[in-house]
Amino acid sequence: MWSVQEHLDDVLATVRPLEPIELNLLDAQGCVLVDDITVPLSLPPFDNSSMDGYAVRVTDVAGASEEFPAVLEVVGDVAAGQADPVTVGPGQAARIMTGAPLPPGAEAVVPVEWTDGGLGEGPVAGMRA
Repeated sequence: MWSVQEHLDDVLATVRPLEPIELNLLDAQGCVLVDDITVPLSLPPFDNSSMDGYAVRVTDVAGASEEFPAVLEVVGDVAAGQADPVTVGPGQAARIMTGAPLPPGAEAVVPVEWTDGGLGEGPVAGMRA
């Protein structure tokens, strides 16, 4: 009778790493890299929103809840590819779309589903134009 350690030692003694092969990127799906890949810069080169919502300062929404919502002034819109975003100051927020750069002053994005969408009527399912 073998112990677990003896079985593990036996398996590890027979297993060998595979030789590396070169593949085109599209043919490499499901494979494992031999070496880490590093890039010299982040892409995109800015913090961006991964959802539609409102770009805010954390201190302005800390402790907010459905019962005690944070009420902020919406100072503008930020779209993906927009060159000149608005600045978010104390007590302010900016509508932000997926992929848009986080505007100056903002530190987080509140998903639109967690807001009233600017309608004052409770949570919404999408952003209005």
